[in-house]
Amino acid sequence: MIGQILIRNTDEKGRIVISEFKKKEVYLVDLGSGYFITDKKDVAEKVAEKASNAFEEEFLKTVEEISIVPEEIDQIVNKEISRKVT
Repeated sequence: MIGQILIRNTDEKGRIVISEFKKKEVYLVDLGSGYFITDKKDVAEKVAEKASNAFEEEFLKTVEEISIVPEEIDQIVNKEISRKVT
């Protein structure tokens, strides 16, 4: 049923058995706080696109709220990248 919360236990390897997807290829979309699972590629692509857009919007709102300018973001990112490379 749509909107129903399903509870499944994982095994020692982190696997979840969902009988509806037995013997099917499934698509997992990382939503940050969880996963969206479907056996339909087009649905997974739409969810991924919406999730990416939502993350980008929230990121930009946060940047705006803390009054950081794009140049500062570039400096921070470049500093972190060069730190990781060395």
